[in-house]
Amino acid sequence: MSMTPRQRQILDYLKANGNVQIEELAEMFSITTQTIRRDVNCLSEQGLARRVHGGVSLPAILTNTTYQFRFQLESEIKQRLAKKLASHIPEGSTVFLGIGTSMAYIAQCLAQYEKLRIVTNNLEVEKVLQGNPNVDVFLAGGLVRSQHQDVVGQSVLRFFEDFEADIGIVGCGSVTGSHFAMEHEPIEAEISKAIIANSRETWLLADASKWGRFASSKVARLSDFTKVYTNQDSLPSDIAVCDVK
Repeated sequence: MSMTPRQRQILDYLKANGNVQIEELAEMFSITTQTIRRDVNCLSEQGLARRVHGGVSLPAILTNTTYQFRFQLESEIKQRLAKKLASHIPEGSTVFLGIGTSMAYIAQCLAQYEKLRIVTNNLEVEKVLQGNPNVDVFLAGGLVRSQHQDVVGQSVLRFFEDFEADIGIVGCGSVTGSHFAMEHEPIEAEISKAIIANSRETWLLADASKWGRFASSKVARLSDFTKVYTNQDSLPSDIAVCDVK
């Protein structure tokens, strides 16, 4: 299998995110859309990607591996961040858990709690916590994205609006140089915003690899979060960082 280093990066990004626009890839690599299309064509010819309107995605045969691939990315540091974050959640809390693989690591740390209420649209969170009768799990209804193990749609926004959480916890697809948490799709960003709007405290979990990625939909400034759990160095003093080195 012959791939250039950039084509390998594109494939890894597809495995992590499922699909992406050509313009987004061009901006990520600071090259022209024509060059990206040539890379995409090479991947498509090898059966590793497929062209869709305005972008590229994994072929259907590979999409079911997407969540597991993302779950394994930076897994050690995600586990450490999740453990520290979970240690700050009091028994008896009502907690929102949003989209992304980091939420499953947090759920694993909460599985032994004596009293907890979890409100989520994350299918993996529900699977992790369903064995503990002391943890009440409220799961949103809507469009199931099997490759992401979550539920999305306008019904999910209304679902979160029906609760008020002690703590709302979200991840993100990337963090910009100007310290904005970003998501890849507008509906993903809207879900995180709904969690933030209906929580007394808002916590972000974002490992350092998020600063090396690109996503286009704004969620919130890092300084707007009550706490930011990360192993990223040298963040401004107005960001409440709970770092794990």
